[in-house]
Amino acid sequence: MLTPDTVMQLRQARTWSVHRLWHWFAAAWQMYRHAPLRWFGLALVPMAVELVLQLSIPVAGVVLSKLMVPIASVWCLIVIDQRVRNGRFGLRQGVARMCQLRGRLLQVALLASGVFAFQMAVVWMWVGPSVALGMATADPAVVTQLTRLHLAAVFAAGTLPGVLLFFTIPRVVLDRVGVAEALRENVRLLGAAWRPIALYLGLSMLLVGSVVFQPWVLLPLLQLGYVGYWAYRDAFDSVAVA
Repeated sequence: MLTPDTVMQLRQARTWSVHRLWHWFAAAWQMYRHAPLRWFGLALVPMAVELVLQLSIPVAGVVLSKLMVPIASVWCLIVIDQRVRNGRFGLRQGVARMCQLRGRLLQVALLASGVFAFQMAVVWMWVGPSVALGMATADPAVVTQLTRLHLAAVFAAGTLPGVLLFFTIPRVVLDRVGVAEALRENVRLLGAAWRPIALYLGLSMLLVGSVVFQPWVLLPLLQLGYVGYWAYRDAFDSVAVA
């Protein structure tokens, strides 16, 4: 349970040690080893939603997926939290809790889709507007013109604005904090936790960029969401040792 004292300690926190990242990984692994198949399957849900939308809906499928995948990810986050706190995945309960978010759910989806908008802006400035439009609509004639290095750089670039949502989304979804306040808290935490977050960001960029060259890298990449969950627990529930 969060208290005003907990939040005050958070706001006054000193710089976190880089070793904190290893605690997040250890906590995620400890959780994972008790139900590996379920955790692995849960991590695949957002990717499955994205693939279905992009492959089944011409032109608009890519953009639509950038709105729907965050919603699927919110459901996954709720299910993770339920399993950790009370020992049950509670898939249906996760849907009910997600629907209760209402307007905040749309806000989260729009915030997360901002990552895609940033990537398209990078393509626009780097290669040109026609290529950016082609990528946004999954036009094969345009996408195949890009080298794998281009695609790797664009995909990796999306992790940069994603850091602004690192603590924001769990706070909005799990603690019902307003989006504006959650963003402010996220910025303060980035200042305190810049060392482990920078290492986490570097690892994320490496994995995201590598997917273009080695698709199997997507499998460990999907599991990083569990590490992010434990970073949130560390910040707001004092579950980690400094």
